[in-house]
Amino acid sequence: MRMMKRLFGRRLALPAIALSSVLLVAGPSEASLVSFSFSGSIGEVGGVLFPTVGTGVMSGNITFDTSTAPIIPGTGLYLNSITGLNLNINGHIFSYASGANGLLVLNSPPLAGVDSLTAFSTVTGGAINGVLPSSFQLSLSDPSGNAFGDVNVPTAPPSLSSFARNQWRLDFGGTGNYIVGSLAHLTAVPLPAAVLLFGAGLISLVGLGAGGLRNLRGAKA
Repeated sequence: MRMMKRLFGRRLALPAIALSSVLLVAGPSEASLVSFSFSGSIGEVGGVLFPTVGTGVMSGNITFDTSTAPIIPGTGLYLNSITGLNLNINGHIFSYASGANGLLVLNSPPLAGVDSLTAFSTVTGGAINGVLPSSFQLSLSDPSGNAFGDVNVPTAPPSLSSFARNQWRLDFGGTGNYIVGSLAHLTAVPLPAAVLLFGAGLISLVGLGAGGLRNLRGAKA
């Protein structure tokens, strides 16, 4: 009987320890990823893309790692910080591709300069009239210098009303092939419910394992 208790206790303890390790290792990296969704409209189309693209709407989402360190402390330039990007521009689909990407955050004293946020990334997608997409850029600019209080990577989407100018731009190969426009909405993307339920389940299992182990020890005493 004593041997069975020992084995049963070990079976409960080992999964609990393993699950705790998973939570400790995965937790910080999961928490550092932030996604923003956005939507807006097309304002101008250049080169061979017109009139195939024309006017219309756009939407998308961008994911970046808030734990990325700036290339030089205090500069606000975070290279390789973007981990995901999806775009739907008037029915044409584009997405993140490995290559140059990053965030640039500028913070100036109020009334003494410009506050701005620029995100840029290499993209991939289908060709339009023989030219392929190459890069995407999203820029928010506040000439009053009041939008930001530091140069940290934002963990929540800034209000578009804080900026006098916002613009997105998708460039293609060749000369003068681009699509530009502005945003109407910028919001946070909540963590998927499946991830939340998975995390809650792990925590519950760890708790059950620890509780069972305590009960066995109490019975033995």
